[in-house]
Amino acid sequence: MNPYDAIKRLSEHVAKIPNVISSPAPAVEVLDFNPLGTVIAVRPFCHNNHYWQVYFDTNKAIVDVCGEAGYAVPETRHALRQLVP
Repeated sequence: MNPYDAIKRLSEHVAKIPNVISSPAPAVEVLDFNPLGTVIAVRPFCHNNHYWQVYFDTNKAIVDVCGEAGYAVPETRHALRQLVP
């Protein structure tokens, strides 16, 4: 995944969510790096009355954008070893 591509796509999609205000604009930035990849923070702004609607619509937007772009879902794998005496 290209983080800059993801930021661009997410910024455009989140700005179209109903009740997201345009000033300040939604913040979509690189937050962290971990073994699974780049962590992107998506922070839209809205009136308190619309918080949960915007929250859930933002999560849906993230799923939609990642699916449309074909980004892989991060996964962890664990190896279990049994010691035999």
